[in-house]
Amino acid sequence: MADGRVWFRYGGPACALTSARAARAAALAEVYGAARACISGTAPADVYTAQQQLVLDLATWRDAAEYPGLRIKARISLTLTPDNAQRADSYDQSLRAAHLEQELAAERLRCLAQTALTNVRQARVWWFEQHLAQGELLKSWESFDTVIRPMINDNTDDVAHRFAQVLATAAQRTLEDPDKAKDIQLIAHVLLTTVGWRDLAEELTADGVAQTSNGDMPT
Repeated sequence: MADGRVWFRYGGPACALTSARAARAAALAEVYGAARACISGTAPADVYTAQQQLVLDLATWRDAAEYPGLRIKARISLTLTPDNAQRADSYDQSLRAAHLEQELAAERLRCLAQTALTNVRQARVWWFEQHLAQGELLKSWESFDTVIRPMINDNTDDVAHRFAQVLATAAQRTLEDPDKAKDIQLIAHVLLTTVGWRDLAEELTADGVAQTSNGDMPT
């Protein structure tokens, strides 16, 4: 809706308007056309901006585009009809709710990437907590190895990182199959001794891996 005041002047050789009534109607038509040009395709939330542009356009005397000899100026305010205002408010609320939902989802992903998936230990704790929150105990880490572990580090093709992942997974699986724990320790001890990292191999011997008197592994 539009509300305000319109001023007009008419006359001159080119003017076809023969009465003040006709000039008034022509002036209103010109203002209507200017207002329509400002608000065409405008979202309800941008009505105020459109109104300010219309005020600037009509603030000073200007020649009418369609009626030679007619000059106009106006002070107009634009408002939505009650029904349109209600629809616009409902639309804005829905839009804000959608934006909020998107922001919350993005924040959850950022939090997940910055906390739960920073390292394997953090990821395990988070994965375990997810199961507890659902009221169930974690019975197997297979789903963690398949789904979560590849997301912990983007550089999954790095040989050292992949090697660490494999060893961590093997160690984790010994919790589900304790009988294989000694075998894993023995293999790791042999590997570390072979490459000359006896300091690391000695950390495993403290857990009961058998040694010969000279510190070498028995064959």
